[in-house]
Amino acid sequence: RERVHAGGVGLSLLDIASSKSCHHLVKIGGLKHLFPLFMGRSIPKPALQKSKRGKKEWLTKLETYLISIIYNFTRYLTDEEDCKQRLLVKFIENDCEKIDRLVELLLIYDKKASMAEYKFYRSEVEEGIPESEIEMAALSAKLAGGGDLFHRLGAICAYVGAHSKKSHSHLLDQLRLQQSGISVVKAAVEEFVSVLGDKKQKEQLESYLTHI
Repeated sequence: RERVHAGGVGLSLLDIASSKSCHHLVKIGGLKHLFPLFMGRSIPKPALQKSKRGKKEWLTKLETYLISIIYNFTRYLTDEEDCKQRLLVKFIENDCEKIDRLVELLLIYDKKASMAEYKFYRSEVEEGIPESEIEMAALSAKLAGGGDLFHRLGAICAYVGAHSKKSHSHLLDQLRLQQSGISVVKAAVEEFVSVLGDKKQKEQLESYLTHI
């Protein structure tokens, strides 16, 4: 809870733990502490004074952990003791502000991923790669440049849209407001599925696509 450097370390540990202990984290009230951070509030302070660039990197690091943790909740939570429902309720409280934040981040990371892919094809790096490996190298550059988080944000959007009519309606409205559409969510999830090796995870994501 304290706004200190340890908060960042704690999030990195939660990122690891959330894949195995997500129900416990929800039961002990973890959602009420994680979502204010996701909304950009009560951000932990770095241990040392940082430059403007250092602060930006710090915030990006925390953002990465939070997106990964919330994605893990969508992946592993079940109806055990209403844990899944408690997560879904979080997205519709306070006029669905967390869905607004999801859409904001989704579009940001979509642009980052596309720019990373564009820069790869414009760089000289491509020239030293065998033609058969160029497409995979471009995808790797895209993932490293924001595509990985774009996938997870798309999966979270699809999850809330598939499980709640109110969330689905608000998601569509917010995407339209940002001059976008549900196609960006579907593109994120479809590309995510294409790079995954875990069959169960793929099937879970594909099931969302049929409901959004």
